[in-house]
Amino acid sequence: MPLKQTNLNAMRAVDAQGEPVALGEFNGFEVYPMPMFATLSVAEVAAVAKWYEEALGFRAMFQGPAVGGQPSLVHLRRAKYQDLLLVPIISNTANQAPASMTLSFQAEDIDELAIRARAAAGLGVSAIEGPIDTPWNTRDLRVTDPAGHRLVFTTRQPNPDPAQLERMNKMLDAAGKTGRPSD
Repeated sequence: MPLKQTNLNAMRAVDAQGEPVALGEFNGFEVYPMPMFATLSVAEVAAVAKWYEEALGFRAMFQGPAVGGQPSLVHLRRAKYQDLLLVPIISNTANQAPASMTLSFQAEDIDELAIRARAAAGLGVSAIEGPIDTPWNTRDLRVTDPAGHRLVFTTRQPNPDPAQLERMNKMLDAAGKTGRPSD
């Protein structure tokens, strides 16, 4: 059944800051057009969803009906625009997460998140690294989920290295003039 034109217009509407207009609420969550989300294929949807809830504070927004003893889909959300869809692996191939894929989320509560993640029971290949202060003046928490997917929660470095900050500002100024960074 096609959507009514008014619903399509509501989905395209944005507020004064350019954010999508909310479409209501479901299960205690704001519903809005998601500009980006990741779909992660995992062997044990319910177990991995539980790990995300306990270790990283995601909550289940929606769970699809069970197929073969596990949810057909779990939509997890930690904060606005931090959405993950967990789905069962379709084929019989090995459950190997792509090593080149890392999801990054902005988060202000890095230190608290690290404490929470370390307190959760490990599952599969889950791992927590950090918080780590980076040379580009961020503070990152690097997480590997039970299926091997890598996530980074990042925030601004509260005490940036002044020399590094000056070098980055010079590089950005040069890039603004030429359209590309200088060496």
